[in-house]
Amino acid sequence: MFRHIVLLQWKENTPEEAVQAVTAVYAQLAALIPEIRNYQFGPDLKLYASNADYALVADFDNEDDFKRYVAHPAHGELMAEVSMPIMASYSSVQFQC
Repeated sequence: MFRHIVLLQWKENTPEEAVQAVTAVYAQLAALIPEIRNYQFGPDLKLYASNADYALVADFDNEDDFKRYVAHPAHGELMAEVSMPIMASYSSVQFQC
């Protein structure tokens, strides 16, 4: 299995409605992109001040499926129209599990 983890930091004063829009779109992606095996995401619980604002964990059978997910138009649309306008920064990691 191939795991992809993303940590997002929102721009200062990002409205809650914008974060909810990200969650709503993520909730649709698994149905639109068949390569996704497992998809979990959500806002940080704010237990530590240094945490990221949002996290996503996606599992794929292999690296090629991950690359198809990244190139999928629905993923690109999410990034361009919903996430990027409110994103201050992000980090990601991929590993075999």
